[in-house]
Amino acid sequence: MSREEFLEMQANCVTAMRTYFAQVERTSAMLAGCTAEPLSFRERFRLMSQGIVENDAHLAYLNTRSLLLKAAQFGYTSSN
Repeated sequence: MSREEFLEMQANCVTAMRTYFAQVERTSAMLAGCTAEPLSFRERFRLMSQGIVENDAHLAYLNTRSLLLKAAQFGYTSSN
């Protein structure tokens, strides 16, 4: 892996992190709008769907971060 490829991997990790944070903020905003009354079916479904999107974004970030950490720990210069 070249330096450019490593930097691209790092940029992808930052993008995945920001995507995850955006989904966390969206979930938080949805929760902030809740009242003491039970949610309607539609609202429960939207919240459940958003939870899935947030979890997927978190997993994508963790996977990208894991690859970046391995590249950093073991070196990324390709040997010929």
